[in-house]
Amino acid sequence: MAGHQGADNFAYIADPKLLESVRKRTKVLGNGTSVVESTGWQSLGAWAVDFGLVAVMAAVACISVLGSGAGTAGKALAAAGAVWVVAPGLYGFCCAGGISLGSLATGTRLVRFGTGGRPGFWRAGWVMFARMVLFPVVVLVFLLAAAGGSSPSGDGPRTRHITLDRRFPVPPPPVHPSVVGAAAEDAAARHRQLPGLYDQGGQRG
Repeated sequence: MAGHQGADNFAYIADPKLLESVRKRTKVLGNGTSVVESTGWQSLGAWAVDFGLVAVMAAVACISVLGSGAGTAGKALAAAGAVWVVAPGLYGFCCAGGISLGSLATGTRLVRFGTGGRPGFWRAGWVMFARMVLFPVVVLVFLLAAAGGSSPSGDGPRTRHITLDRRFPVPPPPVHPSVVGAAAEDAAARHRQLPGLYDQGGQRG
């Protein structure tokens, strides 16, 4: 029954390249559930929207302090830094279901890799803080290390979360070998029906 449902969900996809992309992005979670991971552009777009929101809040704090009578450049930068550190966690608390403004704009959803469930209140706050505050620092460290001729060592972090493509809640069914063989035979038959364009004997003398 689930197989028929998955086939029906993907029956409308006319672009074979898109269907192949969805199949390549199909992942298996820790509980054995198959899901479709978001594309790199979707993840980048969601991060950019959320990052831009936090940047706007920090800029508003900076401008507000500068606009006050006793505001100085140092106080304005301190206010912007404080907002940049505090706002991501508070913003993440509002996205306990794995849906942020960035994910709404890009059609994605953040879930736990082990169970596929919602990240939850505290974990969502931590994930948003890590993305907005820690991630830029890590990127800076990598860039400085690369500029110095060295490279970071050690194992990568354990996968705890995954961003899903909400356009495809059900992964497409796998391609059966008989379907691939039938497509190859059909292509060969069409080739044989062509006029002798590829035969030496078909050339006009």
